[in-house]
Parts: sequence; C-alpha cells; structure tokens
Amino acid sequence: MKRMKIINVDLGGCEGCCVSLFRALPQISQFGDFISRYTVEENFEISDADVIFVTGSVCMNDPHAIELLKEARNKAKILVALGSCAVFGGITRFSRGGQMPKPEHRIFSPISRVVTIEYAIPGCPPPPVTIVSFLRFLITGREQQLLLFKAVASLEKPLSGFDLLDDVVFSGLCIGCGACTLSCPTQALILIERRPELIVEKCIRCGTCYVRCPRASQLLVRRYLEKIKSKS
Repeated sequence: MKRMKIINVDLGGCEGCCVSLFRALPQISQFGDFISRYTVEENFEISDADVIFVTGSVCMNDPHAIELLKEARNKAKILVALGSCAVFGGITRFSRGGQMPKPEHRIFSPISRVVTIEYAIPGCPPPPVTIVSFLRFLITGREQQLLLFKAVASLEKPLSGFDLLDDVVFSGLCIGCGACTLSCPTQALILIERRPELIVEKCIRCGTCYVRCPRASQLLVRRYLEKIKSKS
C-alpha cells in the first residue's frame, strides 16, 4: 500500500480544524506521512502532495491568499476542504470589515469559489476520527464511503440549521435522534418533544448539523447521485 504525502494549507481562522488534524496524526501515520504545514502569513513554495487539506475560508480581498490557494490546487493530487469555514465560509462569512489586524478584509468565501475541490469535510471543527476515516477510505479505494464528502464538495450554497429544518424536520423525515443538537458547536439547536428547534441568532451556518443528520446526509448523497446521472 502506497503511503500518502499529506499537507495542510491554513488560510486562517480559529485553528480548531488544524488542531483536529494534528490530533489525528498518530492514526494518520499508519498510512500517510504529514510532510508540512503552510500558513497564509508565510512566503513559501508548496511541495507536491497526494492530499492537501485546506483549512479556513479564503479572503477574496487578499490576493496572496487566493494565489496560495491556487498553488495548493496545482500541487495537490487531491484537494480537500477541511472544516466548515473552508467548505461553506462558516462564521467568517459574517465578517464586515473593521476587525483587527486587517480591517480591510471583509469578504470571506468557501475555497470552492476559487478552485475545484474533490472532497469537503465540514464540521466546526470536524473530529479527528472523521479525518482518519476519510483517509483510510481514500487509500483503500472505498468510494461508497466517500460519497458524502464528494456530495458536500459539489454543493453550490452553504448549509445551515435552516436547511435542516426545511429538508428534514418540516418534511416529516426527522427521527428525533438528536445527532444535530449534539453536533452543533454553538448550541443553536435544541430538542423540543424530540424535534429540533433553531435559535436563529446562534446559527453560524457551519452545516455541521445537516451533515451529521442521518436523514439529511442521505438526501445529500441521493441528490449528488441524481446530478451525476443527469450529466451522463
């Protein structure tokens, strides 16, 4: 089994996704080598790699961040958006400028707005076990288990608690398992009579609840397969 070369390119943020990646390193070392980490504050040339995890959203006012992301795309056989900021823009999409240290920076977007990605792993942050499982499925060629990550990568809009309510709760698909409330990083979802209710002011549009919901994730995969079928 060929060992993968793995890199992390960090575009900035709370660093929670990077911490999850580092916590996963002991397990990752079984089948891959983490060869480097690059941050947007540094000047460097990215090495070639089998997998590059990009963490953080891309600031559309920052030419350096955009060029760094494009370079990562060129050097990666597989480019993965890791964490909800990289996948959907997350909480950074609420930025309006005026914050330190770069007050001119005000437009943050998912990295898929700039480059093509193969997979997306949302979460705020995604747990280490998810990262390890993803790499294990990838190196062993288990495409069926990777469909959800491909489906999320193909989305054209962010996911949020509103989407969960519309697609699952209001349509009668919710089974009351509570996975959405357990996964929400801001406690924006609460269970009332075994059905989630959204506290709008707390939702940061990270999409974690949607992907963790068994019903919603089934919908994502089904829509992705239908999209692929319609194009063939």
